[in-house]
Amino acid sequence: MWRNRLSVLHKQKFLGHVAALMTGSVIAQAVPVLLSPVLTRLFSPDDFAAFALFMAVNGVISVVAAGRYDQAIMLPADDANAASLVGLCWLILGTVCLILTFLVVISYGRLPEDWLRILHGEWLYLLPLAVFVTASFQILSNWNNRCGRFPQLAMARASQGVSTGAAQCGLGYGGLHATGLIWGWVGGQCAGLALLVSKNLASLREAGGQLNRAGIFSVAREYRRFPLLSTWGAVFDSGALMMVLLIISHTFSSTVTGLFSFTQRVLAIPLFLISSAVAQVLHQRIARLNHENAADILPTILRAGATLTAIALPFVGILALFGVELFTIVFGQTWAEAGRYAGLLSLAVGIRFIVSPLTVIMALNHNVKSGVQWQIFYFFSVAATLWLGRHLPIESFLKLYVAHELLLYSLYFLVIVKCAQRRPEPVPSPVPDEVIR
Repeated sequence: MWRNRLSVLHKQKFLGHVAALMTGSVIAQAVPVLLSPVLTRLFSPDDFAAFALFMAVNGVISVVAAGRYDQAIMLPADDANAASLVGLCWLILGTVCLILTFLVVISYGRLPEDWLRILHGEWLYLLPLAVFVTASFQILSNWNNRCGRFPQLAMARASQGVSTGAAQCGLGYGGLHATGLIWGWVGGQCAGLALLVSKNLASLREAGGQLNRAGIFSVAREYRRFPLLSTWGAVFDSGALMMVLLIISHTFSSTVTGLFSFTQRVLAIPLFLISSAVAQVLHQRIARLNHENAADILPTILRAGATLTAIALPFVGILALFGVELFTIVFGQTWAEAGRYAGLLSLAVGIRFIVSPLTVIMALNHNVKSGVQWQIFYFFSVAATLWLGRHLPIESFLKLYVAHELLLYSLYFLVIVKCAQRRPEPVPSPVPDEVIR
């Protein structure tokens, strides 16, 4: 009886944390959704293409800018070690941003014309700031997630969404094109980070007091699999998303690229509200179970997968049947073609929505290698598939892409289930002094 009561309490606590994060996510993502009809009338598909490529490049760099040690912040049983990981993350991030700034300064204005055409504009000077803000927010998100400060995360996300939407609309009315979308996004991210820092000043000061060189070197060695292995996996994972945009940009017109990227963005927003919240709370739950009761990890993963599937199916069905009509009504006749893309891409977005939150299992120290192997395989798989289909018409190209996503993410789910059955690597016990003597 007591076990059942504890199970109910844990479930209620889990749902409460998800609800707290979803509140901030709803505000953060509802603002761009509500403003999308305005943005589509202020910016062209070409502008959205440039914005998508900027986001892709920033995503590839920022996901590894802290050496992937940010993904280990949840894992230590000792808060002092977690604080050392936070300090280590910012040391690496600061160094990477300084190097990136130097590279941008010496290369700015010297890129070949073909590169500038593919990139749709000169926004490289914004990359160091964007990378620092994006990676810093992720570091603090994991720190808050570890401490269970979900309301603070919710407020920061809400601030990001409201600030980004307001800034992009204001810059759009000011006559700026792609740079308006990009500057507006960077400004919104800075606002969210500033709020998150202000809410964590006390805990950051306390963590800073625990920092020392020995502790930082110790956690750097203990979690070395993250920079040595997970970095490559993250680069290939983010590179796969960028690869899709680059192939479409190289093969089709900038208008098609803009329509595709806008469709991906709109489709991801409603599902992201739930998916990201579930992922963060699930990450905390899995990290705790890894120390306390690893046998419960697989049932937790399966329950989360079943819930996400039940949520995704209606969304996918509505878009597959009425995508064109919905996009035409909401965004205008110019974006009717994007609605056709939405009907096709909804299947791919749906299966990613189901599987992606479950990948937090790969952040456990003993699963990092399997996660990296999968990410490398996925990169080469999507690159080869889309390169072979680059001569197809856009609709056939998208159908090929969707088929690839359905197959690969189904296989990914099987890998996740297998990894959920693994147990943590045993920590060797110290040898008693009597035995040594």
